[in-house]
Amino acid sequence: MIKPYYQDEWVTIYNGDALEILPELDPVNIIIADPPYNFTTASAGNGKLNPWADLCNSAYWFSAWMKLCFERMASNQGCMWQFCNWRTIPTITKASFDIGKQIESLLVWDKIWIGPGGQRGLRPSFELVALLCHPDFQVKDRGIPDIKRCLWSSIKPNGHPAEKPAALIKWLIDISGDGTVLDPFLGCGTTLVSAKELGHKAIGIEIDEAWCEIAAKRCMQTVMNFEPVKEKPKQGVLMS
Repeated sequence: MIKPYYQDEWVTIYNGDALEILPELDPVNIIIADPPYNFTTASAGNGKLNPWADLCNSAYWFSAWMKLCFERMASNQGCMWQFCNWRTIPTITKASFDIGKQIESLLVWDKIWIGPGGQRGLRPSFELVALLCHPDFQVKDRGIPDIKRCLWSSIKPNGHPAEKPAALIKWLIDISGDGTVLDPFLGCGTTLVSAKELGHKAIGIEIDEAWCEIAAKRCMQTVMNFEPVKEKPKQGVLMS
């Protein structure tokens, strides 16, 4: 049994490698994943010897954790929202194929902000979120389009370079139904904080202890926003 880094009655944080921790977890229903967008596995260290082979090597790691995530889903109504960008779509597509899944939808997250960029290309103003799911999953509101506008900028409130806005995370959870939420790459803890505020139990995995500490402190300070107001969650504790 893996010991949690932090736990309260709503959220649990584990400090470690997702590939090692995922098989030990209780079943979940909703997965919000924000894996590294770009990393190289080429022997040269720069990923330019054979770019396609490098993407396939990356897909091997993606398919490993994605398969473990789907194995933790409690029912055929489970889903996974995976943040990505246009560069990582080939890797995710290959990994999805390897685990017998397909990308059901590709959400365009319009940041309403133009990011930095070089001289040769267009400046980025969007990221993507791939939806993969089990056969019985449904987005009940059939009026939801595949573009979501949610303001973001270069200033990250909690300091994590890949931090996502709580408003977007809450929206993804809200349209995904009921049940426990899992974030296998927790970062600064926005998914857990958002899930707790919405009244969902949640589990997070983070390999960097420094970010586990920040996520735990944020979860300690979180008060659920229910109407009517429910009893405030009990204070959690860091596990020593």
